[in-house]
Amino acid sequence: MKRNMVLAVLFVLVGCLSAHAAEIGPYDPAATEPDGRRIFDIADNFNRPRKDLVVVARMTLKSGDTVSDTRNVIIKELTDGDLSRFLFRFTDSLKRGLTFLTIETHGPDNDQYLFVPAIGRPRQIASQDRQNNFEDTDLTNEDLGGIKLDDYTYKRGSDATLAGQACFKVTAVAKAEGARFPKRIAWFDQKTFIPLQIKVYNRDNKLQRVIVAGDVRPVGVIHLPFKTVAKDLLEDHTTILEVVQAEVDSGIDGLDFDKEKMGAAWKEEF
Repeated sequence: MKRNMVLAVLFVLVGCLSAHAAEIGPYDPAATEPDGRRIFDIADNFNRPRKDLVVVARMTLKSGDTVSDTRNVIIKELTDGDLSRFLFRFTDSLKRGLTFLTIETHGPDNDQYLFVPAIGRPRQIASQDRQNNFEDTDLTNEDLGGIKLDDYTYKRGSDATLAGQACFKVTAVAKAEGARFPKRIAWFDQKTFIPLQIKVYNRDNKLQRVIVAGDVRPVGVIHLPFKTVAKDLLEDHTTILEVVQAEVDSGIDGLDFDKEKMGAAWKEEF
């Protein structure tokens, strides 16, 4: 799910919070489907930066309780009208220089590319591979911006409280019969529209992945979870992403978001 991260300062933020809360309204059993889609639509745009976002983070991979790898990561987002572009790069370890680019489109699929330094050219991710795991993590290509909201149907459930926060609960079901993960249930913070928890079910309707976002902080006009934990329950494998630094609207170089520039050096370092 997009977001996708990333996502007049005080006035706009407070105004958006109250306006969107009023737009959703209390749970209504007669409006579960339109409300569910509306919540996802709002969440998709609510924490979009006005211009750009740069996140420096540390990733920890665990097999059971054992740490199997640690990696430094730089994530960048560029807002282009009502669309965004996302870059994800490992800056150390055996994955150093591996870069993933997502370009949102108005078409049926977002464009995604993977650049591996040893190969030296970007490879486009096929649409049928969007739900494949990204580089031995517990995140999928779809989680990194490949999701298309029109590919799912939505149903709002009863509101709930999670980690002390009032949340909207929405179940999204994939329209495609062959989806690897056809169902996800998300709990969105009613104030920030950050998905505090997402439960992802496989084709056998077994709960396979749980993604939990915590330590949510304001960064400029948006909110950002400074810790995200994704766990594959069946594989007993965990990916932890902890933000070290985040900056919005700093004026990053838009040329970095060109698939032909994916191997170029960045001014951002970690």
